[in-house]
Amino acid sequence: MLHLLLAVFFGAALANDGWITVERNVFINYDLENSPLQIKTDSVVGSDEQVYVSFRTAQNYDAGDVSLFFTSPPQYYLGYCTSLTINFPTVLPTETNRVWTITLSRVSGEIRVVITCNTVEVLNVVLSSTTCSYSGWSTFWNRDVEKIYFPSLDTASDYYRAAPECTGLKTEWTSTIETTTKFPVDPGTVVTVTCLDSDAVNGGSSEVTCTGEKTFTFSIEPSCSAPICTGLKTEWTGTIETTTKFPVDPGTVVTVTCLDSDAVNVGSSEVTCTKETDYTFSIEPSCSTPVLLFAQMAFAQL
Repeated sequence: MLHLLLAVFFGAALANDGWITVERNVFINYDLENSPLQIKTDSVVGSDEQVYVSFRTAQNYDAGDVSLFFTSPPQYYLGYCTSLTINFPTVLPTETNRVWTITLSRVSGEIRVVITCNTVEVLNVVLSSTTCSYSGWSTFWNRDVEKIYFPSLDTASDYYRAAPECTGLKTEWTSTIETTTKFPVDPGTVVTVTCLDSDAVNGGSSEVTCTGEKTFTFSIEPSCSAPICTGLKTEWTGTIETTTKFPVDPGTVVTVTCLDSDAVNVGSSEVTCTKETDYTFSIEPSCSTPVLLFAQMAFAQL
């Protein structure tokens, strides 16, 4: 009989992609730092229902908690950090069926809480004395989370599971960003990303942390763009000028002239910026005074 019950239980878990029905007032063994937590809800904004998940140590000491309120507007609360409920800084996805992913990371002494809703990042906060009004926040949030607990105050959580393994980069990144990481990898894996175009510049984080499937956390979202042109070549300074106002986009044609009105440009008068202070041209601009130019020509004929 026991074997039959176990078979039914695990079969149901597999059929539901690992989702487990939430039980209230039960301590659940869970290593949050190594496995981002996903919670499934179907609550409606304005219903005033709430997700309430408490984090505990192996000895059941408090290690922080997260509450998500389906108020209008939706709000969140970080136990032992914020003293009041706070509006989400980002608009939530409009779907009623939502999957929330809660990630807790500690890197180089920095404690970060990231919450996504249907893969949309809705909160990314570094806990500190600035972001936490509760004076003893570090005592609780520095503890190792070994258990989670859904109290009876939780009225919105239907199912939970560990975030599934990471299968690849975010879909939005694939046309501009690449990585040498071989997927799939476990949640929590740090992935180094670079720009597909070797001339492009990444204006965001070069390291991102996978939280599940194709979702990641980061300080600044990676974003590759062609480097802007910031000025003329350094070697031209003092002899060549332009009326072009920098910065300009790569590919811009720039007209150059000699600073000395008596000098002659023996190279191209139009150059094309490729990036920063790099240019292409038929003949590199070079300004010489008539006397020097005559001397150079005479020397060349010897």
